[in-house]
Amino acid sequence: MENYTLFKAKIKAYCDKAERCHHDVRNKLFLWKVPAERHGEIIADLITQNLLNEERYALAFVHDHHAFRRWGKEKIRQGLKKKQVSSFLIEFALKSVQFESEEENLRTCAEKKWTSLKDENQHKRRAKLIRYLYGRGFDMEAIQKAVRRVTGDAEFE
Repeated sequence: MENYTLFKAKIKAYCDKAERCHHDVRNKLFLWKVPAERHGEIIADLITQNLLNEERYALAFVHDHHAFRRWGKEKIRQGLKKKQVSSFLIEFALKSVQFESEEENLRTCAEKKWTSLKDENQHKRRAKLIRYLYGRGFDMEAIQKAVRRVTGDAEFE
């Protein structure tokens, strides 16, 4: 029983440091070898104390990954799915952020990557840029516009 109180204190401190989702908390409890039958009780306690809130987590995740990591909408959606956040909360959180600046993010990422690519073959260089931007979670139509703009290629128009 003494270990149980210690685990509760540790998980509360863990949740105090940053927004966490249920998936993160369960993983941490498994890592610490807390008996599985105790997980539900601990999570319920964290929710009651407002230390664990999936909606707040999803909103923070979307905001931070869009603003600071400059991820596109699709990569953010996949990141939240990986954390087992519900589809409803994912869509709700995605609607909370203004993605008008996504075009600016895309342009900035495309320009930086284009200048860093040293391949002599323009087709390979363009393909690498497209793969990079697609991996960042941007829409393919927007990527094609950005690539045309950055490379100055009339070939894609």
